Amino acid sequence: MGIVRQYQHYYRTYNRNIRLYLWHFFTWQLGALIYNLFFPLYLLSANINEQVMGSLFALNTLSMAVCAIPAGFLADRLGRRKSFILGSAPSLLVAALKLTTTNIAFLRLLYLVDGAFIMLFLASSSPFIVENTEPENRIHAFSLSAMMMLGAGIFGNFFGGYLPQVIRLVNASLGDITVYRIIFVCGTVLMFVAFTFLFKLIDVPTSVTPSANRKLVLPGKTDMKFLFKYMVAAGFIALGAAHFMPFATTFFRRTYGASPSQLGALFSVTQLTVFIATAIAPSLAERWSPIPAIIFTRIVSLPLLFGISTVHNFYFAGGLYMLRNAFMQMSSPLEANFFVSNISPEIRATANGINNMAMSSLRALASYSAGIIITRSGRFGGYTAAIQVMLVCYIFSTVFLYVFFARGKKLLP
Repeated sequence: MGIVRQYQHYYRTYNRNIRLYLWHFFTWQLGALIYNLFFPLYLLSANINEQVMGSLFALNTLSMAVCAIPAGFLADRLGRRKSFILGSAPSLLVAALKLTTTNIAFLRLLYLVDGAFIMLFLASSSPFIVENTEPENRIHAFSLSAMMMLGAGIFGNFFGGYLPQVIRLVNASLGDITVYRIIFVCGTVLMFVAFTFLFKLIDVPTSVTPSANRKLVLPGKTDMKFLFKYMVAAGFIALGAAHFMPFATTFFRRTYGASPSQLGALFSVTQLTVFIATAIAPSLAERWSPIPAIIFTRIVSLPLLFGISTVHNFYFAGGLYMLRNAFMQMSSPLEANFFVSNISPEIRATANGINNMAMSSLRALASYSAGIIITRSGRFGGYTAAIQVMLVCYIFSTVFLYVFFARGKKLLP
C-alpha cells in the first residue's frame, strides 16, 4: 500500500498536461492492444505466413528508422502538442484502413505510412514528460506512463480475448475474418477517443522555443559519446527482442494451439505482472541507482528466455514468458529517464530521433530475419532458434551496458 500511496502523491503533483497525456496513453493503448492481439491471427486466417508477417513488421520499423531523425527535428520545431496530433492522426487512419483488407501490397503501404508518422509522436513523448515534470517526480511520471500502457494491456488482452466468443453468441455463422474485423472496429473507436484528448494539451514554455525557422542542431561531442554508448547497449536489446516479441501471438497459437481466450488471459496476466514490476522500479532505482537496477533485471531475464526456447508445455512456457516480460519491462522507465536526463535540453527530441532511428533499423532487420528463420525452420524449431538469437543479443547488451556505464563503480548499495 505504501507504493500505491506514493504514486497517488506524485499523481497529484503533476500538471494537467501530464494527466491528460497519461489518460490519452491508456485509452489509445487499450484500443491498440485489442487490435494488435488479433491482427496476427487475422493474417493467419487469410493464409499469410510468418515470413510475410516479418516483412510487414520490418517495413513498419524501417519506415520508423528512416523518419526518426527528421521526426525528432520536426518535433523540436513544431512543439509537443502539434507533434502528438500530427503523429497520431495518420496512425488512426491506418488502423481504420487495415481492417478492410488482406491485400499484401496495400498492407505494406499502410505499415510504411504508420511507421513514418508515429515517429513524430514517439520523438516528443519523453521530452514532453521531462518538460512537464520536476526532477523529484519525473521518474514516477515515466513509470506511470508505462503502467498506463500495462493497465490497458491487462484489460485489453483479458476482455479482448473473449470478444470472439461474445460476437459469436450474437451471430454464430460469422467467419474468423469478419469476427476479427468487428473487433478491430472496437479498437479503432477507442483510439479515436484517445486522439481527442490531445487537443486539450498546452505547450509549456521551455528553454528551447519551438520555431519553424530554427536550424538543425546536432548533438555535441559529449552528447554523441553518450548516444553511441547507449545505442550500442540498447541496440542489442532491439535486435534480440524483434526476433521473437512481434511473433509471440503466433508462437503460442502455432506451437501450443492456444485459443484466443487463452492468449488473452496469458497476455493479460503478463501485463499485470509487468505492471507490478514497473511500480516497484523507481524504488529499486532509488536503492541501487538506474544502471545497476537495469543490469539486475537483464541478468534475471536470461535463464527465463532459455526456458521459453526449450519447454513443450503451454502453461510453463507462458509462465516463463510472463516473468521475462516483467523483469525486462521493469527497467523501461529507468532507461527512458536515464537517456533523457543525460542529453542536452535543446536536442532532446533530435537525439531521441537518432536513437529511435537506430533502434527501428535494428528491429526492421530482426523482424525480417525472424520471419525467414521461423518459416524455413519449422513450427517449433524456428521459434526456438529465434528465441535463442534473442538470448544471445541480450547477453551482449548486458555486457556492453556494464562496460560503458557501470565498470569501476559500486553496483550494490
